[in-house]
Amino acid sequence: LWAGVYPLLLALMVGATWVDRIYARSVGSALPDSALAVALQRVSDGLLLLSVVVILAGVLSAWLLQGVARALVIASLAVFCLEFLLPVLAAALPGGAIYFAMLGPGLRIGIMLAALGLSLLACRRVLT
Repeated sequence: LWAGVYPLLLALMVGATWVDRIYARSVGSALPDSALAVALQRVSDGLLLLSVVVILAGVLSAWLLQGVARALVIASLAVFCLEFLLPVLAAALPGGAIYFAMLGPGLRIGIMLAALGLSLLACRRVLT
């Protein structure tokens, strides 16, 4: 069961991040600055809560699986956690904040898609 739940939660996280990126620009022009800050904070808190659920499901899935499937889930979790290191890495690099502003959304989606791909490979390995 958890072999299928973890990829589904990761797919939900990818979709939520994608929708967040799409609507962040359109909402920014429609709301005053104070309401925008509150709205963005609530969305950010929701995505962090969903991230915790995804990580817990991944850890449980890795604990329950064996062999190659476990290694793939652990690799997926490691890739997923890279998303949280992006702001730190951007701050450490000279001019990183500028590059992160330009490439950050694409990197976030790319990292989550890579994690999703690894988790789907693990799911496939379990089912075969």
